[in-house]
Amino acid sequence: MLSHVVAVLAEIVDEVVVVSSADLELPELEARVVMDRAPALGPLAGIREGLAAIEADLAYVTSVDSPFLTPHFVRTMLSFGTAAAAEVEGYVQTLSAVYPRSALPAAEELLAAKRMRPLFLLEAADYRTVTEAELPGQRAWRGFNTPEQYLEAVREAFGETTAHLEVVGRARLALGREVMEVPVGTLAEVLACTRPSLELLDGERVASPYLVSLDGRDLVRDARVPIGPGERVIVIDAQAGG
Repeated sequence: MLSHVVAVLAEIVDEVVVVSSADLELPELEARVVMDRAPALGPLAGIREGLAAIEADLAYVTSVDSPFLTPHFVRTMLSFGTAAAAEVEGYVQTLSAVYPRSALPAAEELLAAKRMRPLFLLEAADYRTVTEAELPGQRAWRGFNTPEQYLEAVREAFGETTAHLEVVGRARLALGREVMEVPVGTLAEVLACTRPSLELLDGERVASPYLVSLDGRDLVRDARVPIGPGERVIVIDAQAGG
């Protein structure tokens, strides 16, 4: 998702800045990464770091969970030439908004006063409300808050996309092949693309004779975990995996 958002922004802006925290492992990005000094303080602290890092007068700020973000939407928001935020159904979309670099001192003051809502910073910058009628058709500000919403957004944004299922050890011998292209879904749905006789699942968990690795990094047993586009699911014998 992060790579997707960075790619969209790179089509429009001169510089992409990703605000992260030291405990997150990021993929390689065509962007400058800066560290959030106080990630526990929420998005306003992240916006503060971003504004401190940029050279442009205006920054379009977005959250990572923006699968429907488009260059046209970003261009429209920046075209107002000032602080701006869409207001949809009575809610100001503070993480799909334009903030001026000149608002950095106000961000520092708000954080010191423990007034943590990004809306306070927009108000301090005398922002322009952008109505839904002024925006391009697709609701580019939509995000997701649950694994189910994530998968729904992925399918809507990318269509019939796939993940990679790799099987090694005894399971590979039983399946007869090592790698399969499977539709994105929960881990349970991905594993169900194999033969039922393998018995990879035990209810909502991976069965104890097996281990499942995501992209060669994390070991998971919760079969409700969502598997996104291009992700690599590796099934191995638990004994072989230690």
